[in-house]
Amino acid sequence: MTQNRERLAWIILLVSFTLCVGLAVGVPLGVRQFLRMATRAQPILLQPLHGTPGLQRGGHGEFIALQSPTWDVPAGSFLVTDSAAQALLTFHAPASGSEVVATVQVYGDTRLRFQSARSPRFGLSSLPHHVGLRVESGRVRITVSPAGGRRTVAKLHTPHLTAELTAGSYEARVYGPFTEFIVREGDAKVVSAGGSVVSLNDNQRTIAQAGPAPLEALPTARNLLINGDFRQPLEVGWETYTVEVSTIQPPAYPITVPATVQTTTFAGRPAARFFREGIGHAEVGIRQTLNQNVQDLASLILHLNVMVQSQSLPGCGSRGSECPIIVRIDYQDVFGGDQTWYHGFFSSPRAETDPLYWWSDQIPFQTWVSYDSENLMQSGAPPAVIKSVTIYASGHSFDALVTEVELLAQE
Repeated sequence: MTQNRERLAWIILLVSFTLCVGLAVGVPLGVRQFLRMATRAQPILLQPLHGTPGLQRGGHGEFIALQSPTWDVPAGSFLVTDSAAQALLTFHAPASGSEVVATVQVYGDTRLRFQSARSPRFGLSSLPHHVGLRVESGRVRITVSPAGGRRTVAKLHTPHLTAELTAGSYEARVYGPFTEFIVREGDAKVVSAGGSVVSLNDNQRTIAQAGPAPLEALPTARNLLINGDFRQPLEVGWETYTVEVSTIQPPAYPITVPATVQTTTFAGRPAARFFREGIGHAEVGIRQTLNQNVQDLASLILHLNVMVQSQSLPGCGSRGSECPIIVRIDYQDVFGGDQTWYHGFFSSPRAETDPLYWWSDQIPFQTWVSYDSENLMQSGAPPAVIKSVTIYASGHSFDALVTEVELLAQE
């Protein structure tokens, strides 16, 4: 009997000791693991840019016609666009104000599912911001940025591949039996549905098909412009100019700030910023001289990202030519004539009596918008020699940014 009691006492003592050690070790480890692994959802802004995209929240219920921006975009939501619609998804870091971790430009005839967007809950975590997307058809352009001192990793799925994206700019085009994935800037690891793997860097692409064909790293269209991402000083590739018109300042108006253009970093993205405060016309711009023969090209497309922070004039002014951002391409056509191509961007609604050129687009305030031109080689008078590309701001007061300026040439 005494032996049984001693044995029981020893068992209780050993169990208690084991539990004590387990709690002493396990609780701190569990708390540490929780602090490292706990995440929370990122705020997501969905904005219609053109037409009326359709949104199915959470992947359930009816599609609603999206006519105004919304923050109500839960995980699992589907976004669809027809040929006339475009939209922009902006993912924000939850603990760092308005810092952006990723943007997704959704083009026409696209079906996209937003799968997840999570960020670490606590600063002790070493996990990155994470964004997960699935493009079932159509075309998207994705920009990934670090935020709050933390890197961002985006995972892109299509019917033909999975790609892991770090900071940079990427494009995916999903058409029927294949996906074309393009790295404009950055690094991506791409795995096909058949298990083939390829790593892509700046200006590389791959094409994944439904079968077991291996992935290959292929060159993208050649960019004819230098320093279009503005990671280097403007003096590299660009020359600047200003045009100021003197006016008599109203007594209550502050002294005019001269128009300037300079490189900056905005929400983690290098850009050229065009700025001026004042009354009376001013123009400030940057120009890159090319004198590039393009007669043998099959495709020539201008791409850029643009944002209008503020502007004082409605629309593009009383003459339709004072937009806060205008791109101008001077070229000689195949018939020997001198031609000029324009495209402008503005955010403030135009006055009813003011003209507006067909080449001007209204875009949302304080929102990065991606633009791709038509194929310039298919115009009525195709270019033979590209003389120069000019980007400028025109008006009274304006604050606008441009980045990712590319003149993409395909043989």
